[in-house]
Amino acid sequence: MAAHLRFDSKTGKVEARTPYGKHTEELLQLNDDALIQYRLGTLRTVRLLTAEIEQQELQLKAVAKQLKANLITQAEYAAEEQAIRDDLAFLHHTLQAHKGELPLPPIRKTRLGITLIK
Repeated sequence: MAAHLRFDSKTGKVEARTPYGKHTEELLQLNDDALIQYRLGTLRTVRLLTAEIEQQELQLKAVAKQLKANLITQAEYAAEEQAIRDDLAFLHHTLQAHKGELPLPPIRKTRLGITLIK
């Protein structure tokens, strides 16, 4: 597909590189305004999530420095570290979902009592 279509992350559009790509673009309406806006929104979400992950990692380092300087107790550090690590796990999972890096869930074998896959 890469030989026929190219994604432009600045515009959010899919650009045809060949006549087959142009046909696919038109057939699937890949440059519909709603799809373009969705792609641009997803790219912005990825950038924001990445920035938030960086901030949380800086916060984790700052808390470690506070512990080292005896400004907080070990118990306070442990609680704060756990909260930050929980946030980081959530942020990483959300980022992976937006980037398409998570495995797809298994296809359901039945629906409404009807066997779909044997």
